[in-house]
Amino acid sequence: MPLSRLLSIGVLVLMAAQPRPAAAQDSQAAGIIELNRRIMHEQIIERNADLFAEHSLEQFLVVAPGGRIEDKAQAMGGVNAWDAEAIEVRDEQVIFQGETAVLVGRLQIDGTMEPVGELPPMKFMAVFVNTDGEWKLLARSLTPCFDMAIQRGFC
Repeated sequence: MPLSRLLSIGVLVLMAAQPRPAAAQDSQAAGIIELNRRIMHEQIIERNADLFAEHSLEQFLVVAPGGRIEDKAQAMGGVNAWDAEAIEVRDEQVIFQGETAVLVGRLQIDGTMEPVGELPPMKFMAVFVNTDGEWKLLARSLTPCFDMAIQRGFC
């Protein structure tokens, strides 16, 4: 079978694997965006890990600014490293594959994080998994933007 036909079949199979209608996906995307914003606000501004603990899986991992990889317990303990007045989360996009949602966006923090200090704007990625009808956070990555990317409007 030619490669182009195999690729066509693969695309059709992937399209069929999306059981949710567009309106349902839009509603779920909005819910995931809101949940993520609430979790970030609670962790960074309120220094409270309760909402994160409730809505994240035990296997959670984060690639923190600076490249350190932390598990759920470390991420929960890290809330005390923040000294921030406000956060701005924007430009979010959500994609779905089966029971997995990937959220990307931009995060700006007005404050500092020990031991790093003040952080530039960051891009983030968060992976949510639908478990028993609830979206749970499985992984997150926070990537500080380079000055050149900020100056050129990429971040």
